[in-house]
Amino acid sequence: MFNFAELNPENKVLRVVVGDDINWCEEHLGGRWIQVQKTENKNLPSIGWTYHPDKDNFSSPQPYPSWTLDENCDWQCPVPYPDDGKMYVWNHESQTWV
Repeated sequence: MFNFAELNPENKVLRVVVGDDINWCEEHLGGRWIQVQKTENKNLPSIGWTYHPDKDNFSSPQPYPSWTLDENCDWQCPVPYPDDGKMYVWNHESQTWV
């Protein structure tokens, strides 16, 4: 069994299914499908995620406008998360962890 993601024209994930063959998805469900291959540096998609064909990987929706996508399609904050064992949340207004 394999995972398949249906993509819209903007490469947004519409749905994810498990099946034996991409042809079955195309013939029975319609749409444009790709096979999802999970590896150490690849993300498994969810509905609303974006597929990046150049990296053959998926990213979640951008959490804040200031965050950027890294080479593994993970969102990175402009300020590193504090490494002091405490819990923080990102404050977009001040661009700081609070």
